[in-house]
Amino acid sequence: MNKRLRRALVPLLVAGIAAACSPVRYSDDDEICSKAKPLPPIVLVKDEINVSFGDRADCKQVKYFKDAVAKVEYRIGTAFEKHNIKGLLTVYDSDGQVLDQKAVDPSVFRYDFEFDVIAQKPFFVEFKATDGNYAYSSQVRFIKKDPCAKCTAEEDCVETVDGGKACRPKVLVCAPECDEEKGMICEKGECIPACNPPCTRRNYRCDIDTGECVRKGGGYSCSPRCKRGYRCRRGRCIKKTVASGCKGGCKPGTICQANKCVPLGKCPACPNPTDICSKATNFKCRGDGDSANTGPIVGRVASTVRSGQATILYLNRGKRHGVKRGKRGTLCGKYKFVITNAFATRSKAKTNSSIEQIGDCKSVVIKR
Repeated sequence: MNKRLRRALVPLLVAGIAAACSPVRYSDDDEICSKAKPLPPIVLVKDEINVSFGDRADCKQVKYFKDAVAKVEYRIGTAFEKHNIKGLLTVYDSDGQVLDQKAVDPSVFRYDFEFDVIAQKPFFVEFKATDGNYAYSSQVRFIKKDPCAKCTAEEDCVETVDGGKACRPKVLVCAPECDEEKGMICEKGECIPACNPPCTRRNYRCDIDTGECVRKGGGYSCSPRCKRGYRCRRGRCIKKTVASGCKGGCKPGTICQANKCVPLGKCPACPNPTDICSKATNFKCRGDGDSANTGPIVGRVASTVRSGQATILYLNRGKRHGVKRGKRGTLCGKYKFVITNAFATRSKAKTNSSIEQIGDCKSVVIKR
């Protein structure tokens, strides 16, 4: 190579070496949170911040498909290799409210954040530097949120209708069960008199359904109300006695039925809708004297108690209404239950449905 060519190449070579040794400016487009890049779960994301070259801030977006707890970790340098960054790490929610904040200092290499995230809503971690330049890494892990972590000592963690969990006030159960025959009911885990003041008059008892003192052997009400032609007696509908006979007698070819003269071989209109008239009854209205009590028993739920995933029901119908242990029924026409205990005017039942499923449902129908 001749001297003239060497002299021409030397300046170019020097310039190339100088350019190769010069620092390369680190540039990105995530300096503001409106342009934040997603921080994917588990993946360790490496980045760099350099104040001298104008790269003073980075923002990462944290987002998950369901409610969870986000654990975010930032590392700058190592425990044995200190960095030179000074600045601030700030966590924001989707509305720009500050959730957490930590100062960045060369003496600290690791920064941890933990916060709740709402499904499909973005959260942001902003890294702002005031001095220094160094590489760093960021990582996020999502942990399933425990809905019962905030339950108080007065609450239980129970399953909800949709299969989730929620905090519910504890249901205090009386053990042993309260003696309802003596007018005692369960309230907040204690047996207390349903009637206040207690029934002290002779021949009076406490009606736990109404909380009133009623005369023994009487004072029972019928619910639903008795049909026409029946009267209420000791909580049961009894058919009224219908006077027989047709005033003045009936003409030949007719017969007196239900106080009316009707043609032989025909049924009259029976005064009681539950009575039967046919050829088998000799065209006369026949009833069993208690036909109103052959159908299902209708009542209501007085109170409910949680029993694991099932529910204990206390009903306002008992032995005097025809309820017996082992009988089955339905609540609001869809939740099945079985009678476990029958008392005078109340009964206890159990259903496999939860209190949350039952909700405000109160009406019950019990098979005889």
